[in-house]
Amino acid sequence: KVIHTDDTSIKMLEPGRGVTRSCKFWPYLGDWLHPYAVYDFTLTRERDGPQKFLAGYQGYLQADAYSGYDCIYAGDDVFEVACGIHARRYWHRAIDNDPVRANTALGFIARLTQIEKQLRKAYPFENLQGKRDFAAVARGRQTHSLPILEDFKAWLDTESESKKILPKSPIRAAFTYTLNQWDALVRYTEEGYLSFDNNIAERLVKMPAIGRKNYLFVGSENGGRGAAIMYSLVSSAKANGVEPFAWLKAIFTELPYFRDGDAFRQAANKEPVTSSELDHLLPD
Repeated sequence: KVIHTDDTSIKMLEPGRGVTRSCKFWPYLGDWLHPYAVYDFTLTRERDGPQKFLAGYQGYLQADAYSGYDCIYAGDDVFEVACGIHARRYWHRAIDNDPVRANTALGFIARLTQIEKQLRKAYPFENLQGKRDFAAVARGRQTHSLPILEDFKAWLDTESESKKILPKSPIRAAFTYTLNQWDALVRYTEEGYLSFDNNIAERLVKMPAIGRKNYLFVGSENGGRGAAIMYSLVSSAKANGVEPFAWLKAIFTELPYFRDGDAFRQAANKEPVTSSELDHLLPD
């Protein structure tokens, strides 16, 4: 029903040239019914990457305001959900430029985030995959968040017309971003399983970011795709409460003995395992 995504850069060594080029990792995280993280590796940040990966998908897509996603939203299959925290960053950067307007906007956003905290407390997550009483969450947002959003929008429409706001100023950028993304910013109130922010996807790019500091670059396109596969396995294990090392040890030691793909998938999705439970799989 909803996929969260983001992207982060990685350098790739171009053999024979002694130089690197900038490539991308794209993590895609499924909902509570599909609690898996899949990383894609592309040579560029062009729209072809997410467009190809998400071909045939129907549902909500929560992402940043990257224009490359626009072609995905153009039809009737995928609906954009923006990140409220991403919008908040624009207003925070504008505090020095226009403290009164910036802090007013941040006040609206703070009230919205406070409601989200109250809803998480009243309707907590039932498992690691994010299952909760979605109908109650949606009702809470429509009762408490929508009126705040309506007041916020009215304030934005009025204040954005001020001639005192310079065209290229940080405060103008904050108004422009928020108004341009408005429909996507309020869409989270439609369903209880949608999120006010996209922090969960932003956390997924931390793993490649840490790797980037350690190994600096991938050695080839195949190396990048291999890294994406490993990131997918580790992140999916974490999302399901499975110890990553234990799970990797299980699939890599058991996989050679499975000829039936369905049987392996059933074994790979069994109850969470621990390292001690898998010691018998390792050779003496």
